[in-house]
Amino acid sequence: MIVWDEVHSERVCSGGVRDVRARVRRALYQVADRFDLDDVDLLVCEVATNAVRHSASGRAGGGVRVTLLASAARLRVEIQDDGGSKGRPVIPVQSSAWDEAGRGLLMVRELADRWGVLRGEDGRHTVWFEVVR
Repeated sequence: MIVWDEVHSERVCSGGVRDVRARVRRALYQVADRFDLDDVDLLVCEVATNAVRHSASGRAGGGVRVTLLASAARLRVEIQDDGGSKGRPVIPVQSSAWDEAGRGLLMVRELADRWGVLRGEDGRHTVWFEVVR
């Protein structure tokens, strides 16, 4: 059984993806010696960007909820959008390695040790990922 300690949880409404990344990096300072925060930063950027592009999070007044959980050997990041998307976040079939879009969740799959998508009854999606020490 994994025992999680909540490191941080907040709703970020303004400043966009750059603000989300900065807040996550500041919040993870206390566990920085245990995890590769460069990979975490990249994954936060990709997931937050998807939320802003594909849900109501990108509309006026929109935002994302970021929750950070840590155990002795794992870090879990959850990013919840504001809902309003037509489908569930999925990894699209790539037509070319040179495609400029559609690789965010592919990166999450490749760099995270575990990841997934939860859909709330209110239509909001939470994309989560875990990295192991």
